[in-house]
Amino acid sequence: MSKTKIAGAAGRFGVRYGQHVRRRIAAIESKQRLKQICPLCGGKAKRLSKGIWKCKKCEKKFAGHAYFLEHQENKVEEGKAKVLKNENRIIEEAKENKPTKKSKKTKTE
Repeated sequence: MSKTKIAGAAGRFGVRYGQHVRRRIAAIESKQRLKQICPLCGGKAKRLSKGIWKCKKCEKKFAGHAYFLEHQENKVEEGKAKVLKNENRIIEEAKENKPTKKSKKTKTE
């Protein structure tokens, strides 16, 4: 039996198990077959068992998702953008001689 366009790799199950289950399996397996990137060093990670991963570059073991790792590239870029935005805001406030945070003084009697 060959793979079908909709079912993908789950086409090997034919008509068994239902359409919803086969589509879920196809989605998981397509992510699983991608290159998994180590979140620590950016090297290639290999799955040892469910949720246990090992980086081939830095030789560290870490926990992650059971079948695939989340790709951190987008999150890293978003984080860098937030840091740059925050740094620019601080620089502008310093130029205007405004304090970054005013502390509220409370009266104690």
